[in-house]
Amino acid sequence: MPELPEVEAFGRWLLPQVRGRCVTDLEVLKPRLVRPLSPAQFRNALEGCQIQDIRRQGKCLLWELSRPSGETELMVSHLGMTGSWRVLPKEAPLPRHTAVVFGLEGLRVVLEDPRQLGHLRLGILAVPTLGPEPLAPDFTPEMLGHALVRSRTPIKVCLMDPARLTGVGNLYASEALFLAGIDPATPACELGSEAVVRLHGVLRKLLKGAVEQNLRALRSDQPMLYQQGGLADSPAEGGLWVYDREGQPCHRCGTPITRFQQSGRSTYQCPGCQKR
Repeated sequence: MPELPEVEAFGRWLLPQVRGRCVTDLEVLKPRLVRPLSPAQFRNALEGCQIQDIRRQGKCLLWELSRPSGETELMVSHLGMTGSWRVLPKEAPLPRHTAVVFGLEGLRVVLEDPRQLGHLRLGILAVPTLGPEPLAPDFTPEMLGHALVRSRTPIKVCLMDPARLTGVGNLYASEALFLAGIDPATPACELGSEAVVRLHGVLRKLLKGAVEQNLRALRSDQPMLYQQGGLADSPAEGGLWVYDREGQPCHRCGTPITRFQQSGRSTYQCPGCQKR
């Protein structure tokens, strides 16, 4: 699913294309995504609004809009498991899984969502309350350690808890723990200070690099990281270390990558590089 780097990349890619444009028309093809509003209520709230800014919070994009009257509106978008944004010429055919279409003065911004698990909500109350932001300038190893210190929950599960850490999902939790040399099943409270500092540094570097990689993919109309899975390419060529690479050799030691379940999600690990 789209995680922090994908959502950040979508926001950076979309903003220069849509800032200052007005929503001239709006079509909701999948009403589930705008509930509890009806498609008509959602359309009436946004048609005529001008897009002022797009910023990310966790895995959400916050769209700041203004009405001709000067009043402001906030749209909160979450991509769920399979959502993505497209920018198309006005007359281009719509993708198969189009959910919502925003007409913006000569172009269309399309929200695709095959499984319809994302959502669009209006208003400040739709903004989620989340844990620390790993890319914030003030995110320190101490903040990460504080989020983990009292929990016996496996570290992989803790990293994916949005109340403890914002925006990290299955892909980047698996990748970060590999790069930090930490067994995903280790209880979070058992991590020593050295391991926490190492994990903090790895997380920030990994997420920043993934934002740029996903942004390049969007600009060149290539698949983003979460859409690629475990490519055979080495990480130096844009591939992944462990995620979705079950049975394939570790890029570092050659040990086959294993997969097991944690809280209903697949965890990928190199048994040779990630030992307790």
